[in-house]
Amino acid sequence: MNPQKLTNDVINETATIIDKFGPRLAGTKAALAAADYLYADAKNYSDETHTQDFYINQGAFLGWINLLVIFYLLGLIFFMLHYPVVTLVLLALSVLILYLQFIRYLPIIDFLFPKRQARNVYGVIEPKGEVKRQIIISGHHDSANVFNFFIHQPKLYNLRVTGSIVFVILSLLLAIANLIFPNEILHYISLGIIAFGVLLVGQMWFFRSKKATPGAGDNLASTQIAFQLGKYFYNARGTDKELKHTRIIFASFDAEEEGLRGARAFVKKHKAKLLETKTYLLNIECLYDENELFFLTSDINDSVKLSDNLALELVNIAKELGIQTHKQKITVLTGGTDAGEFGKINVEATTLMGMPWTNDTRSNVYHTPHDTIDKVSKKAVEHTITIFHTYIVNKDKE
Repeated sequence: MNPQKLTNDVINETATIIDKFGPRLAGTKAALAAADYLYADAKNYSDETHTQDFYINQGAFLGWINLLVIFYLLGLIFFMLHYPVVTLVLLALSVLILYLQFIRYLPIIDFLFPKRQARNVYGVIEPKGEVKRQIIISGHHDSANVFNFFIHQPKLYNLRVTGSIVFVILSLLLAIANLIFPNEILHYISLGIIAFGVLLVGQMWFFRSKKATPGAGDNLASTQIAFQLGKYFYNARGTDKELKHTRIIFASFDAEEEGLRGARAFVKKHKAKLLETKTYLLNIECLYDENELFFLTSDINDSVKLSDNLALELVNIAKELGIQTHKQKITVLTGGTDAGEFGKINVEATTLMGMPWTNDTRSNVYHTPHDTIDKVSKKAVEHTITIFHTYIVNKDKE
């Protein structure tokens, strides 16, 4: 294998797709067209090539933000009118929606948003002999809404987002206190605090833009790693590099930025097949920095367990190759990756990340208009290809 050549192919093909289709919000014509392009290409190097159409409610995943602002402002009005019980109900509902919709990725408010078509793409490469295992390599081709807070005063991102949530919870507690200990002094002190919170909570309305990012690093380059590795193993057939007992599935999911809806649709459709044959998922995200590579051992705001054994095995392979990586849990309030949907059904899964992953430290191009192909680390792409290729070859020899 020539990892440098595969890396160049990944970079060049990612740039080509972005030039052809531009930003690709899930549920738009651009995202569907990009999926069709990937499908047409994958047909040249797979035994089976598939698309999977499903529906999303566009904008629903982050829709809790708008509801948070609306309910907070209504809560303030009712508190001013001496109806703290209504304030309590509104704020409690806000926190509940936040927890279920964002922390747990459940489609609680999806029905409020317009239905749009989305499309997964995947190819299958069969081994020479009996299938003893299957390995899925995946990325996602949809791109994210621009996050305005990452453009304007990005160093205050954590304060603005986490601070807003803290103020909602604080106001909720004040409403409870006013119900238990009703008096004028407490009412006006609480009113002042809740009114002050409007400055912080209200600006969340402008958290995201209607515009989308180019999505090179998040996450089209990862899709191309999956597809180029698929092409390599397909072209290796008939040689001593051909896989003997390992089926390869290379996949690009849609609607990852809409709460992992594409991976969820894939897992739902193929659950029986994923469980009847030993399956491993190698997912990839955000390869911006070769010095910040790590494998996730949990997902979806640390609510879903991923495979610690798989992550450790990959870390050890990287160490043997002279590549510095580590494994870690995902941080609460930082979201999730497509691996989380596979972890839910106990498929051995992990995601390789290529940047720091906290609300304080991320790549400065993440979810911005600057997520262009030149910001993707070629060395991180090469390392990913080398690690995954070595893992697959080693696994096939077992």
